Amino acid sequence: MNLLGNLDCEAGWSGAALPEGVRRRISLYAALFAACVPPDSEGDGDGEGDSEGDGNGGGGEPHQLWAPAPVDPARLIAHPGWTPPIMRVAGPSGPQASAPDRSPADAPGRFGLAWADPAARAANDRSRTLAIAQALGVALPGARVVASLAELDEQLGGFAGRPWICKARWTAAGRDRARGAGSVLDGELRARIGRMLARLGPLVFEPWLDRVADLGVCGAIGGGEVALREPHRLITDPRGGFLGIELAPIEPAIAEPFAAVARAAASRLAVETGYRGPFAVDGFVYRDRGAHHLHPLCELNARHSFGWIAHGLARRLGIRRLGFDAPPPGATVLIAPGDDRVTAWCT
Repeated sequence: MNLLGNLDCEAGWSGAALPEGVRRRISLYAALFAACVPPDSEGDGDGEGDSEGDGNGGGGEPHQLWAPAPVDPARLIAHPGWTPPIMRVAGPSGPQASAPDRSPADAPGRFGLAWADPAARAANDRSRTLAIAQALGVALPGARVVASLAELDEQLGGFAGRPWICKARWTAAGRDRARGAGSVLDGELRARIGRMLARLGPLVFEPWLDRVADLGVCGAIGGGEVALREPHRLITDPRGGFLGIELAPIEPAIAEPFAAVARAAASRLAVETGYRGPFAVDGFVYRDRGAHHLHPLCELNARHSFGWIAHGLARRLGIRRLGFDAPPPGATVLIAPGDDRVTAWCT
C-alpha cells in the first residue's frame, strides 16, 4: 500500500515555504503514520492502493510511505509488531523518486490531493474552529480573528497585564505563532506579527491561560455519523510545545463534556465544509482565580494526528505513552535520536 505522509499540507494551504530542515524533520515523524493502517490492511506491502495521511504496516511486509523530504532509514527502528515503512519522497509540486530505481511514474498519484481539496483546507482553518466554538458557546473570552496590526492593537486594549497568543490559520507543530503580554505591542514582536500578517493573512488571537492539563480526542466523520475514541492526555512543555501522548483514563467529569463538544464540533464541521474522514480535537483544563475550568475546543484538526498514531501503536505494541523528548531508560525507541533533535519512543 502507498501511504502519503503529507505533514506539510498546512504550509501548502497557507502558502508558506518550509525550510529544508523542517521538511526533513516532519518526514521522519511521518514514518510513524504506519500505526494508522487499519488491521485488515496489515502486511499489504504490494504498493496497490493509496491512503492519504496514513502510516505503514505492522509486523508484516512494509508499506511505502511518501513524505516531503528524504530521511535516513537507519533511524527508523523495527520491533516485533512494528515494521517501519519504506520511505519515498514526493514534493508538493509533484512526486519525485527518492531512489535511482524508483521512477516518478511509480509514485502515488494522490499526494497532492490534500492541497487541492477545498473541504480539507476549509476544515483545517483555525478561524473556522473559532467560529464553531463561538456557535457552541465554548470560545474563550477575547478570542477573535485579527487581520491587521490596527485590529490587534484594538483587541489588546482589554489585555493589560495579561498574556496572549497569535496563531496562523493553517499551521502545525507549534510553528507560525507569536506570544505576547499586555496591551502595548511594539518592538520586534510588533515587527514579527506584522510579517506574519503579510505572509500568512489573518491570524487567530487568543488569551494565553494557566494550563493545568492538555487533552485530545480522536474521531472520524463518515456516513453522517461521528465516531469517537476515548480521550487521551497531551504532554506539553511550559510553553505549550507538544512532547507526546499518554493513553490514560481521564476523569468522567472532564472526559464526558470534552467528548460531547468534540462530537458536536465535528458534526458542525461536516455540515459546513463537507469534510469526511479522521479528525482530532484538542482542549485543555486551565486555572483561573484558583478554580479549574475546561476549554473543550482549542483546535480541531481534520486529519490523522499523533493521537491516532498512539492508539495504533497501543494496538500493535500495547503502549500507554508516545514521547518525542529524550527517550527514558527502557523505552522502545521508534526514531533514533539525531542532531536534528528528532526522536520518538514509547512505553
